[in-house]
Amino acid sequence: MKKSLVIVLALFSVLFLLVSCGSSEPAEKVYIEDSEIDAALSDSDSFKGKYINISGKVFSVEKDGDTVAMQVWHDAENAEQQFIVYADKETASGVKEDSYIKVDGQITGTFTGENYFGGEITAMTINADTMEVGGYDDVYAPAESTKEVGETKDQHGISVTLDRVEYAKDEARVYVSVNNESGDTASIYTFDAKAIQDGKQFEHQYNYEADGDEDIGEVLDGASKEGVIRFKGLDADKGFKLTIGAYSDNWELDIEDYVFEIK
Repeated sequence: MKKSLVIVLALFSVLFLLVSCGSSEPAEKVYIEDSEIDAALSDSDSFKGKYINISGKVFSVEKDGDTVAMQVWHDAENAEQQFIVYADKETASGVKEDSYIKVDGQITGTFTGENYFGGEITAMTINADTMEVGGYDDVYAPAESTKEVGETKDQHGISVTLDRVEYAKDEARVYVSVNNESGDTASIYTFDAKAIQDGKQFEHQYNYEADGDEDIGEVLDGASKEGVIRFKGLDADKGFKLTIGAYSDNWELDIEDYVFEIK
């Protein structure tokens, strides 16, 4: 992974002892605002002792006895804004490299060390109270709003259902399912889907950080498949038109694009 950094194991043990001895549980937890996270990542010492809710992608996991240390990219797509999380084994259960995590914990200061190339690195350190481990969609970029649609359009026994639309912080996720009872193999090209909103056309964009983005593609007769179509830039407060192309191995079938109007 680009910019991959590694904590020297000898420093890991010393640092954790310092963090553990220097931190104390306040009478009341004071959390920083989401708008302050960038500032905290840049100047962690100014926020030392406060609490934070932050998500990211793990790129390194080290264990020392009952303690687990994780290096994490807050900006997962660009492998930037790293921070370090310390947790006990139970709290960090299931975490591994490339896991997405959401952490609730106390900012304990700044770690300074070296990477493999001898360059200096600095990173915010957090003692985790709780941690959620999961995938991109549910942990790193959960839906902020959802429109349930449940509309089905059928042509020649090839039915396409628009189940729902989820709006996350950086994308809209359109969930579709296909059932083929046409008697022939059909192909649903979700990779070529398009959305139109306020006269502007949006193309489907792959998100390589997320799971479950495979094109629906070929659907055998009698089979069903599901897929997710992702768009960047759609306004959650406005409707849009979605167009999905489809084809059949039976060239005698005249299949038009499947068009949905999302209010």
